[in-house]
Amino acid sequence: MARCGRRLATRAGVAISLAAIGLFAFVTVTEAAANPIQISVQTGYHNNFKLGQWMPVAVDITNNGPALDGRLEIQVDSALGAKGGGPGGTAIYEVPISLAGGATKHFRTFVTEDFSVPIAVRLTRDNKTIASRQVTPANLTSLLVGVLSDRASALDELAAARPGGFTPGIAHLAAADLPDSGLVLRAFDMIAIDDFATDTLTGAQRTALTDYVTAGGSLLLGTGGSWRKTLAGLQSGIVPMDVTGSTILAAPASLAGVRGLEVATGTPNGIAWMSEAKQPLLIEKQLGEGIVTLATFDWNQGAIAAWSGESTLLRQVFVRSTFGFGAAQTIFGVGGNGAISASQRGTNLTQALSNLPSLNLPAWWLIGSLILVYVLLVGPVNYVVLRAMNRRALAWITVPAIAIVAAGGAYGTGVITKGTSVQANELSIIHVESGWDRAYQEAYTGILAPTRGDYQVGVAGGRTMISPLYSYGNPFIDPNQGLLRIDTANDAITMPGMSAFTLRGFASESVALAPRVEATATVAGGKLVGTVRNASTTLFSDGVVLAGNSFQKLGALAPGASATFSLQPSFANPANGPPAYQAIYANSYSCCPPQPQSSSDAEREAEIKFSVLNMLPVNGFKGIVLSSAPTVLLWTKQSFQDITVNGNHPHSYVESAVVLTLPVGQISAGTLGAGVVAGRVVDVEADLQTQGGPPGLAVTQGGGSVTYDFAPQLATGSRLSEVSISASNPYGIKGVPNSGSGIVAVKGQAWDWTKSQWVDVSYVDPGETVIPDSAVNRATGEVKLKVSAGEAFSSGWLSLTGTVK
Repeated sequence: MARCGRRLATRAGVAISLAAIGLFAFVTVTEAAANPIQISVQTGYHNNFKLGQWMPVAVDITNNGPALDGRLEIQVDSALGAKGGGPGGTAIYEVPISLAGGATKHFRTFVTEDFSVPIAVRLTRDNKTIASRQVTPANLTSLLVGVLSDRASALDELAAARPGGFTPGIAHLAAADLPDSGLVLRAFDMIAIDDFATDTLTGAQRTALTDYVTAGGSLLLGTGGSWRKTLAGLQSGIVPMDVTGSTILAAPASLAGVRGLEVATGTPNGIAWMSEAKQPLLIEKQLGEGIVTLATFDWNQGAIAAWSGESTLLRQVFVRSTFGFGAAQTIFGVGGNGAISASQRGTNLTQALSNLPSLNLPAWWLIGSLILVYVLLVGPVNYVVLRAMNRRALAWITVPAIAIVAAGGAYGTGVITKGTSVQANELSIIHVESGWDRAYQEAYTGILAPTRGDYQVGVAGGRTMISPLYSYGNPFIDPNQGLLRIDTANDAITMPGMSAFTLRGFASESVALAPRVEATATVAGGKLVGTVRNASTTLFSDGVVLAGNSFQKLGALAPGASATFSLQPSFANPANGPPAYQAIYANSYSCCPPQPQSSSDAEREAEIKFSVLNMLPVNGFKGIVLSSAPTVLLWTKQSFQDITVNGNHPHSYVESAVVLTLPVGQISAGTLGAGVVAGRVVDVEADLQTQGGPPGLAVTQGGGSVTYDFAPQLATGSRLSEVSISASNPYGIKGVPNSGSGIVAVKGQAWDWTKSQWVDVSYVDPGETVIPDSAVNRATGEVKLKVSAGEAFSSGWLSLTGTVK
C-alpha cells in the first residue's frame, strides 16, 4: 500500500507539472497572439550583410490596436563583449514613432558590426517595451556588389566568376534602395548600373555616387543601345566617355565568339584597356581615389549574356577596378569577414583621447579681483568697521573669519568656472582630394564628465554616422561600457549613467565640405618633387610629406601659402622593421628611440600626432591599402564638427589631420627608383586567402596566376629603358613551402608587345627581375607581368625600376 501511495503521489505530481507547463505555454501563446504590434526585420541588402560597414536594418511595424506614440530602438552590442572578451561599446539607434491604428510604417537605419552578433529591435512607450524582435545577420559576404538594372538577373554571372576565389554577394537594388550617402555606399565593393534610368535618382543619390567614387569606390557602367537611359542622370565628370550614338560590331575579334554587338560610340576621356580597332570596348577613368569603368556595350544584351566568355571578362573587370581600390580592405586587409569599422580603428586612439591637459586657471582679472577684495576686507574695511565699533580687539576673530570666507569664495569661484566643465578631446582625419571640395571625414571624440548623470551631446552639420568607442587600456573606467543612445533624426547622442571623471567616446563619420588643398608630384632626376598649396582659409600649424619610407617636414602653411618637397623614393615594407614615419613625432610611445615620459603640451601633441600617423595605413574610405604614392598630411587646431554637451560648448582640445594622397604625374629623365610605380593587380586566376598577409601581400590557396600592370606617366618624348621589376617579400621567396621539403617554383612571364604574347622571364623574389625591351611598350613604358605556380604561393610588393631617357 505504501508503494501504491508513493506511485499515486508521483503520478499526481507529474500531472500537475504538465498542467502547469501547458497553462504557461497557453498563456504565452495567447499573449503573443494578443499583441497588436507586429514587427518584421530585414538586415543588409536583400539579406547580404557585410561586417565592418554601415549596413541597413529595415523595420516594418504593423499596429493592429489603437494609435500609439513611442520610440523605435535598434540596439547593436559590441563584438568584444558579445564574444566573451573585454567590454565594448553598445549603441542604441532610436527614432520617435507615431502609428495610427491599422497602419503599417517602414523604417530604415544603418548600423555597423565587427562580428555577427544579435541586433535587438524594440518598440517602447514610456520606457517600457511593448514589442520586440531579435535578429542575427546570417548571410555574411566578403565582397558586395550593388546592381541597378531593370533586368532582374543582371550581372548575376559575376558571382559565378568568383574573382580571386571569392563569391561576391549580388544585391539588386531599386532606386529607393540606393542610399543617399557616399559613406553608406562604401559597403559596396562595386556599384554597377546597366539598362537603368538614372534620371529617376534623386539629387542626393547622384551626389552620393560621385562622393563614393571620388573617395575610393568602384563604379561599372553598361551602355550599348541603352546608353541614354543609363547615363542621363549621371554627372558628366564621372563618365569615361562622351557618348554620341551607337553602332553594330559584326564579329569583334577582341570578344571571340560574339556576334552582332551593339556598342556606344563617342569620344573617350579615359583609358581604353580593351578595344576593337579604334572602337573602345572597356574604358576606365580614375576619379580621385576611385575608378569608373564604362563598357560600351550592354551587359544584358543577348550577344554578351549568351557568350561563353562573359564570366572571364567580368572577372577581369572586377579585379581591375576593385582589387586595388574598394575591395583591397577585404583581399589584403586584416580582421574578420569584412572591413575595419571606425569603432575598431578608434581603439587605437583611446590613449590619445584620454590624454587630456589640465584645465587652465581662471581668468587673471577674476583672480586679481578676489585678491583685491580680500586685501580690502582684511585691511581698510576691517579696521574702519572695528574702529567705528570701538572693538579693535575683535580683529583676532574677524581676520581669520574673513580669510575663511575668502577661501570659500575662491573655491566656489573655481567650481563655478572650472569645476563643472565638461572636457572634450577631438581627433579628426580629413581625407581630401585635389580638385574636390568634399571629403571623407572621420572624427574621434572623448567626453570627460565632471559629475554623475546623463549627458546630451549634439553634433551639428550634415548627416553623420555615429558609433561607440571603448578600449581595454582606457584609464577612465566606464561601468556602462561605452553605452550611447543615438537619435537618428537629429544626430543627438545621449550618454546615460556617466560617472564623475569617466571618459566615454564616439566615432563620427561623414562626407562633407572640407579645406581645399592643391598639390602635385612628379619625378625629376630620380627624386620625387612637388608643391603643396593651401587653397583654403584654414591655418595649418605643421605638415609633412611621406612617400614609402621617406618623409619631409613642411612646417606651417598659412592660407594661400605654398611649400615644396623633394624626396628620395623608397618603398615601405611593414615586415622590415618600424617605418620611418614613426620617428617624425618622437614621444614616450614612439619606437625610434623611446622618449622620456612628459606631461608637457608638446609631448601630448607629439603623442596624438604619432597615434594618428600609426592609423593612416589602416584607415580611410577604402580600408587597408599599401601605397607608395606621396601622402601630404597637414595639422590644424580647427575643429570640423560642432559639438555641444547639455546645450553648451565644452572645453575642447582639437587636433585635426588633413590627408591628401598624390598620384605621381609625369616622370622626367633620370633614374626611376623602386616604389614610384607600384604594380596594380589586373587579373587573378587563383583562389586567394582572405587576409593572407600584411597589406599588399596576396597569398594563393593553390595553383594559379596573378597578373600585374605597371603604367608609368612618362614625360612627353621620354623613353623607359633598362627596365626591371623590384620585388620585396617579407617571406624571402615568392613560393611557400609545399607538402614536401622543397619550395614551390614560381614562373614569371612578361607581355611581349611586339609578338602580342606572354614570354618567359627569370623571376627573382626578393630582388630584381630583368624585363626585355620587347616587353616594354615603347610609346608609354607600360609593362605587364604574370606570376604563376602549380601550388600555393605568395606575392610580394612589386614596383617598376629603370632609366628614363
